[in-house]
Amino acid sequence: MMKPTIRRLACVAVLVTAGSAFAAERAAVNRRTGLYEVPITELRKAAERGDRAELARVAARLGPARLAKALQDPDRRNVLAALDGAPLVDSGILLLEGVLPLLASTDEGIRAHAVAAAAALFATSDAVHLAELEVAEETAQSTCRVLAQVAANEAESLPTRLLAIQGLADSPGVCAGSRKTTELLASREPEIRRAAVLALLPSSAPALVAAAQDRNGGVAAAAGARLCARRTPKQPLPAEPPLRKLALAEDALPEDVVGMLPCLVTSTDPADRATIEELRKSGATAVRDAIKRTQDK
Repeated sequence: MMKPTIRRLACVAVLVTAGSAFAAERAAVNRRTGLYEVPITELRKAAERGDRAELARVAARLGPARLAKALQDPDRRNVLAALDGAPLVDSGILLLEGVLPLLASTDEGIRAHAVAAAAALFATSDAVHLAELEVAEETAQSTCRVLAQVAANEAESLPTRLLAIQGLADSPGVCAGSRKTTELLASREPEIRRAAVLALLPSSAPALVAAAQDRNGGVAAAAGARLCARRTPKQPLPAEPPLRKLALAEDALPEDVVGMLPCLVTSTDPADRATIEELRKSGATAVRDAIKRTQDK
C-alpha cells in the first residue's frame, strides 16, 4: 500500500503538471507586440480534425519560428500537428532543419508525418529557392539521403516509402545525388516498383524497357506509358513487349493505358487497331473517354 506522504506527493505532482500544461496551452498576448498569440492547441485541433484549411490558417498565424519550437515539443500531438502545418506556411522550407531529425524517429507515426512534410517541402522548393532562403546545403542533402534510405527500406510502411519516393522525384535538382530509383525496381512490392518507374529520369530508357517486362501488369503498363511519352524517331518503342499487351493487362491502371493511347492510335499495325477497338468497348471509363476524344479530333 502506498504511504500517505507518497500519495500526497503524487497528487501534487499531477496537479502541478496539469497546471503547467494548461498554462502552456492557453492563449497569450505577446508582451513586445501586444498582439494575441494563437495557442499551439489550435493547430493540434485542426490537424486532428483533418481540417486542412484551418490548419493552414493557424500555421500561418503561428509562423515558422513557433512551428520550429513545436517540432521539438515533448507532446507528440504537437509535433505531429507542426509537421502537418510546416508545408502550409510561406517559407516553410526553413523548417527543414527541424524536420530532418524526425525522419529517423523511432515513433512510426512521427516518422511518417516527417517524411510527408519533407516531401511536401521539396515539392514547393527547388535548388534556387533553397539558396535564396539560405537553407543549408548539408541539411537538404541529408534530407535527400534519409528519404532515399526510407524508400529503400523494405521494413518501412508502404505509404511512407511511397511518400519518400515522391519527395525524391519532386526534387531532381536537389536530390540528384541521392536518387537511386533503378534499385527500387527490384523491390518485392509492386507499388514501389511502379512508383520507381514514374520517378525514373527521362534518360533511363534501358530501365524503362526492363520495367515494361515486369511480372506485374501495373508496373509494366506504367513503364509502357512512359516509353510512349518519350518516343522519338531516334528512340522508337521496343518491339517486346508490345504496348497493346501492356494496355490490355488486367491490373494496368487506366491512367497508364491512357498514356499509351497516343502510340496505339497512330500505329498502322492491325493488332494495335484491334486493341483500340477492344478498349473502346470494354475499357475503363477514363480510357473510353480518351479514345472518344482522340477519334473526335
